[in-house]
Amino acid sequence: MFLTSRVLSCSQAVEPSSWSKGWFAQDLINLDEEKTAFENVSCTSLQDRMTILNLLGMLGLSYDKAQQKVANLSGGERVRLSLAKVLLADANLLILDEPTNFLDMAAIEALETFLKEYEGSVLLVSHDQQFVETSVHRQWEIVQACLVKKS
Repeated sequence: MFLTSRVLSCSQAVEPSSWSKGWFAQDLINLDEEKTAFENVSCTSLQDRMTILNLLGMLGLSYDKAQQKVANLSGGERVRLSLAKVLLADANLLILDEPTNFLDMAAIEALETFLKEYEGSVLLVSHDQQFVETSVHRQWEIVQACLVKKS
């Protein structure tokens, strides 16, 4: 079972009404295969067209790819699109489960830059310690079922 599924289905979770969450899950269920890549992002984003196209480009999806239906994209392209959709959604809490899988170095660097500048909260699960170290301001770990601030 994916971590995001477990977090989002937790019956004891507290969810303040002012929180809006966006989550990147490895199963890519947030994509509509009948829409174009651009349409998938724009339907959940408050960002303008150029901002959306710029982020898609930074993650490795060209303008031509942004105009294609999701059904015609490769698996790796779908991962990048799903990530862009989450990053540009109107959310103040991002839940990212292994977001660097299938990304090249340029896309990872773009994601690092985005996360450094992101003003909301991020729950990040990653085996890529270098990515974690360069992307977040504070780290917490789960140690023996307790949440502990990493020093």
